[in-house]
This record gives sequence, structure tokens and C-alpha cells, in this order.
Amino acid sequence: MEKKDKVIYTVGHSNHSIDFFIDQIKTFAITCIIDVRSVPASAYNPQFNIDNLQKSLKASKIIYLHFGEEFGARHTEKELLDSFGKVDFDKVRETPKFLLGVERLQKGLDSGFNISLMCSEAEPFDCHRFSMISYYLARNGFIVHHILKDKSIITNDELEKVLLKKYHRQIPKANLFEIFNEKDQLNLAYRLRNKDVAFDALSI
Repeated sequence: MEKKDKVIYTVGHSNHSIDFFIDQIKTFAITCIIDVRSVPASAYNPQFNIDNLQKSLKASKIIYLHFGEEFGARHTEKELLDSFGKVDFDKVRETPKFLLGVERLQKGLDSGFNISLMCSEAEPFDCHRFSMISYYLARNGFIVHHILKDKSIITNDELEKVLLKKYHRQIPKANLFEIFNEKDQLNLAYRLRNKDVAFDALSI
């Protein structure tokens, strides 16, 4: 049985109207939005710029917090990049700031907030909120549900099955000479997804 105090939601604002977005999160009784965008602004959807969003959420009695430093995906520090200049999610998850973000997240749950992480991409599969943040949360006692644009839910476990299917041709299978279990396969699939969605620090 799920423990309410360990359930975390994620959502992408996409190009929705603010009214649709608020209705979307209210469907799941969200009382706190944690913005995980490194830059809390949108050139094409100004309703999701930090000031506008914060004001709209406050009118609906929803708390807004920005965790760009803790959970953002855009990094340029050399020690957080792979050999190709892309952000390495494994390295980010080991940083004190990321771990502080997890600690603050737990404190929010302990205080009774129903929390959703928010980024811009509609599909969690295309966003670091799945491949960077939820990876860690799901392995450290949290239950993660991803809110989709049709106001349905896909669990993190279900999304991991999508992940394995996406990269199944690139993942080694167990054989007589090598043990490559499902956990190994999943971790490799996450690393492959990391490369596909990570911020390229060399492009700026």
C-alpha cells in the first residue's frame, strides 16, 4: 500500500493555458509546485514565467518553489559533464545541492504538502524530471507518478518499461559468459536516455 507521505508527482506545463494547467494539477490535489527548470521562464508561454506563474498559483492557494539549483538540468561545470560536454546525470545526483533538494522535498512531504515537480516538457519521458530526478527518488523510498497532458497518470515503473523497450536493441542480454540482469539493463537504458536528453554545455 502506498504511503501518502512518500508520493511525488511530476508534470510538464507544455503550452497549456494557465487555467488548464491549474485544473490539471488540482485533479491530483497538488498543493505545492516545485519548478525544476534551470531558467524559470518561457519565451513562448509567458504564463509560465516565474512571476506570472507564482501569482496564478497563489490565487489558487498553491505554493510555488523554484529548485533550479537543486534539480535543474543545465550545468556548465566541467566536473558535471561527460567527455562529450553533455551533463552527466549520475554526477549531478551526487552533488550536495541535489541531495539538499531531496532533503527539502522530504521536509515538504513531512509538512503535509502534496507536491509535484514541474518542468516544461509535456512528456516525462523527454524530460530530466524522469531520467535524472525520478531515477533517484524511486530508488530512495519515494513513489513517483507522472501527470500526463490528458490528466491521466503513468507510474515511474511503467515509464521504466517504456525506457527498456526504447533501448532494447542497444542493451546486452544475459548469456553463458556474462551476467547482465534486469537492473543492469535498466541502468544502462537510463544512461542512454541521459545522453539523448541532456543539456549540451558545448552548444552555448
